[in-house]
Amino acid sequence: MCARASRVLLGGLLLLACVACGGGGDRDGDEFAIYHLEAAIGSPGTAGELRCGPPRAECPGVLQRPPRHDYRYAVRKPPALTGDDIVRDSVRTIPGTAAGEELVALELTSSGRLAFARLTKEVARTGGRDQGWHHLAVVVGDEIVAFPEIDFDVYPDGIPNAPGIQFTGASAADAGDLVGRLRGS
Repeated sequence: MCARASRVLLGGLLLLACVACGGGGDRDGDEFAIYHLEAAIGSPGTAGELRCGPPRAECPGVLQRPPRHDYRYAVRKPPALTGDDIVRDSVRTIPGTAAGEELVALELTSSGRLAFARLTKEVARTGGRDQGWHHLAVVVGDEIVAFPEIDFDVYPDGIPNAPGIQFTGASAADAGDLVGRLRGS
């Protein structure tokens, strides 16, 4: 289930170097949520509130890469972060480190930073206890768009004070689409 494309700081979820992060901004875009994948989201199947499939390169719990069809996932617990925890007008694409890679970058509100720190601490500590990788599930609308792991050896106390996050789009066009969906444009 753990894949290098989903590694924190290696293309999945990155810290942003932003200076001042303001309020939540416009709330007209698609729903946004971040969950503790293993604790809050069920296994892949044919029923559930969330989906993952093409154009994503990988989906949680699915060995086939890329997935050939949509998988459905049941939500078992509420998200740790929601659209109220992000600054909607900060959502943008930025170039990734690989050629042609586009990232979706967004800033967190002050309450979002606290929620992200709590969530990543929970995920890291649970992974450390289980001696296995635990992941975040980044959701836009009803789609799991990224599921980066939190390395409990590197981040035993989670990721405190993160001003924002980044995640990889399936393509430059997909990253642009995700930005439009989150901004409501």
